[in-house]
Amino acid sequence: MKPVHKIVREKSFYKNVLAIALPIALQNFIVFATSMMDTIMLGSVGETLLSASALANQPFFILSLVCFGLSGGATVLASQYWGKRDMASIRMIFSIVLKAAFFISAVLGLAVLLAPETVMGLYSQNPEIIAEGTKYLRIIGYAYFFFGVGNTLLCSIRSVELVKISVVVNSSSFVANVFLNWVLIFGNLGAPAMGIRGAAIATLTARILEFVITMVYVLFIDKRLQMRVRDLFRFDKVFAKDLLVYGTPVLLNEVMWSLGITLQAALLGHIEYASGDPVAANSVTSMVQQLSTIVIFGIANAAAVMVGKAIGEKDLETAERRAHTLKYMSFIVGAAACLIILLLRSVAVDFYNIPEASKALARDMMVVMAVITFFVSVSSISIVGILRGSGDTRFCLTVEMISLWLVALPLAFMAAMAFHWPVPVVLLLMKIDEPLKCLLCMIRMRGRKWMKSVARDFEKPETAPAGE
Repeated sequence: MKPVHKIVREKSFYKNVLAIALPIALQNFIVFATSMMDTIMLGSVGETLLSASALANQPFFILSLVCFGLSGGATVLASQYWGKRDMASIRMIFSIVLKAAFFISAVLGLAVLLAPETVMGLYSQNPEIIAEGTKYLRIIGYAYFFFGVGNTLLCSIRSVELVKISVVVNSSSFVANVFLNWVLIFGNLGAPAMGIRGAAIATLTARILEFVITMVYVLFIDKRLQMRVRDLFRFDKVFAKDLLVYGTPVLLNEVMWSLGITLQAALLGHIEYASGDPVAANSVTSMVQQLSTIVIFGIANAAAVMVGKAIGEKDLETAERRAHTLKYMSFIVGAAACLIILLLRSVAVDFYNIPEASKALARDMMVVMAVITFFVSVSSISIVGILRGSGDTRFCLTVEMISLWLVALPLAFMAAMAFHWPVPVVLLLMKIDEPLKCLLCMIRMRGRKWMKSVARDFEKPETAPAGE
């Protein structure tokens, strides 16, 4: 059968994509705003605190990607069971994934609490940055336990189109985090000025609040998933095996990608020949890039649900039409994101209290990131969205390993350590995996080999009530 290359024309499809993507985009914006306020407030105290917090948050970044990988693995299965309206299977999938999230969060949390100096030494040779980062890790390490379980569950329930609660959770977290930052970093309202320790306490409090709201909503308020406390203690070998087969590649994908990004941060932290601080400049650049990709990852999550749902309904033609349409959407959104970075690059840098040399470096790095972000849009919506939703997780892992670990990282390390090339060139080579992933994904989606039905057929599945 010839592949269907038609753009979806039904308005209901676009309404459904927006209904999923916009709340997730708003959630991502709130998360971005929280990180931006942290960097602005700490940056106003000094460049050392900005660099220290950026590097100290690298282990937390790894955890966040692991949680995203776990929830992504759950989404591969749950989105297709959602197409079958089999809620009992979905609850079992979430229960197994949350157990894994708790274990991994505990391991990483204990690591940063018990050996903070060692962790900081992996990212910087500057003793002042290591000392300040150690202060931060000794507090923020406790947040790992709450974030791992709460965030994994919050991301997993997107697969059944429960997305509005994420806005409530992150809005509450944002208000709490910014207010406590203002109080504790600078010593307002009679509190002591705690600097980077204050930022850590504020973030820890916000993470606990996120956890409490998420668990209360899912276990006691939500009527669609109907998950209860007893479901958290259930386990099934069949679903565990399915998660290992289809979810493990997603988890490994995110873990390896996060480790690669962490190595990139460590590489920038060890560059001493540059004019300006590459770590501080990269922190500013990353903030602007995150802002520009908010809608991209909202659409990517929507793509996983919409494509997976169609495959779960055994409607491969609809799944292919949706994938083809989403691919073209990725081009348009990527071009818009590129333009946003170019327009905001000078304005954004002036928000930060860093030396002029670091500002100049940040402006140059943003030009590189603007171009790369176009490819980020295409690769993210293809990999995180279309291909994962379709169950083609092994291909996604293979593409990530080849493009990042065999191409981008070796080139970047040679450019920085052997040839001492300019930091913007090093950044370009760091991100060269994105265009390569785009090319490989476009080739993969030319046929239908990427469509894989991963949901099992059970008799008389428990169906979901309508509405969120």
